Amino acid sequence: MISVAREEGKLDDIRAILGNDIAVKAYREGTLPFPEGAIIARIAWSYDASEENNKTFGQAQSFVAGAPKNGVQFMVKDSKKYAETGGWGYAHFNDGKPADSAFMQSCYPCHQKIESRDFVFTRYAP
Repeated sequence: MISVAREEGKLDDIRAILGNDIAVKAYREGTLPFPEGAIIARIAWSYDASEENNKTFGQAQSFVAGAPKNGVQFMVKDSKKYAETGGWGYAHFNDGKPADSAFMQSCYPCHQKIESRDFVFTRYAP
């Protein structure tokens, strides 16, 4: 586990950011750019109010992860294979099926905005 995040707007989810051993080690050591072979994954769920918890607390304050949402995403660091996209390959799956190429074209332009952090949005939460 690298971190958790809450996204609002169109995405409106709560997510877990996971990594393989290479990615986690780089995060822990503050290594940028990420080393070859780093893999970062994102899984997400709906962000739901918990009426049961809110009744217990006596006020609206509790939210929980609900149904899976917004697919599963991966970033794979391979500077040679993915040289045109900052050294990262991107993948997105909905219900186990890969997203179409039009959708995938939106990944790098968004990540390009954070080039100073090797195109990775998530910060480590130890």
